[in-house]
Amino acid sequence: MKQSSESSELADLPLFAPKSVTPPPKSAGPSRWRKLTTWLPLLGLVLFLAGVAMLVPLGMDEPGVFLPPNRTLPTVVVDAGHGGHDGGAFRNGLREKDLALDTALRLERQLRARGFPVVLTRRDDTFVELFDRAQVANAIPRALFVSIHFNDNTTAAGDGVETFYATDKVAASSEGWSLAGMFKRRHEPPPADNGYAFAQCVQGAVVVGLDITDRGAKARDLAVVRYTRCAAVLVEGGFLNNPREAKKLAQPAYRERLATAIAEGVAAYQREREADAQVEKRTKS
Repeated sequence: MKQSSESSELADLPLFAPKSVTPPPKSAGPSRWRKLTTWLPLLGLVLFLAGVAMLVPLGMDEPGVFLPPNRTLPTVVVDAGHGGHDGGAFRNGLREKDLALDTALRLERQLRARGFPVVLTRRDDTFVELFDRAQVANAIPRALFVSIHFNDNTTAAGDGVETFYATDKVAASSEGWSLAGMFKRRHEPPPADNGYAFAQCVQGAVVVGLDITDRGAKARDLAVVRYTRCAAVLVEGGFLNNPREAKKLAQPAYRERLATAIAEGVAAYQREREADAQVEKRTKS
């Protein structure tokens, strides 16, 4: 095995220097100093390993350290709003697309820590068409969809969070937005779950987690929640034009709290679905 440059540098340090092979005088007994130098290399190794461990105490910044996902859970598609040439809102020095991506990556870690498989629609500053975002979820047999956004109000400094679900679902197709595709989709019935219960769980968890104004869970025909077959929500995590909320959103710790709260909402919804399935199973038996 080739010796690394790091190990060769360590060998030059006094702590790792080879001991003298000259035998001591027969009359010299073991001294305290000789005992100490015997244990110093081992002590140095222990301290080195402890230092490495302290660099990543929880491993939260490296998804690979998590256990394999629980495949009995649905895959959560996390959608960071906007991206690329579409910056979204820009107020108080904050750009929506940047906050959305940062929160999405934090949400991914939070969900993986809870065992959920996770897929992101974008991991960098890339523009993704709305229909393509929905199609990511539609390509997965069992999925939940969460889109991350931040509000802007041109008439007044709004406050609080709100979560949207679809007024009515539309059966999506890989045909895209073409008129022909709309006609072709008529034979496929739209999904029954418009995301209302999912939105209630996420909105409730975020309000409690952030201790913020509750603007409610609302129905709206937004493309990413309407054209997804699975239960889908769009979270507006605060108003960028509100200086007080913008100051909070500029803090990584606050965005971590937001991501944690959304993950709690996802987990709460999944628990509700499992409980409903158990009740239905007992009713049929």
